[in-house]
Amino acid sequence: MITARHFFLLCLLLTGCAPATLEELRWEGEAETRKLTQELGKIASREELQRALPRLRKRYTKIASLVVQARKWEAGTTQGPSAESEELFIQLARLYEIPGAKELIESAQQEAIRRLDRDL
Repeated sequence: MITARHFFLLCLLLTGCAPATLEELRWEGEAETRKLTQELGKIASREELQRALPRLRKRYTKIASLVVQARKWEAGTTQGPSAESEELFIQLARLYEIPGAKELIESAQQEAIRRLDRDL
């Protein structure tokens, strides 16, 4: 049976894991973008991209979740692209040169795009 004490501890643990400020969300978003960029940087063929799709889906979904959270904190503030975003763009452009890669990458982004469309 869950007591009030257990419930309080559970709430404390769950809220302790969530970013507390917009700055923390940005930091976490940049970290996730770096991880995605590193993952993409290791891919050199369509076959490697195909094998990486489940991990890429998770990364895109995590980034989408962070964007949704950040939008709730932001009040019309805008910020230009970060260095991490620029590097991600470069890796995506490189991979788009591989025949069939664009479609695979877009399939990895589908769940994240649906989440953004739904929540924003």
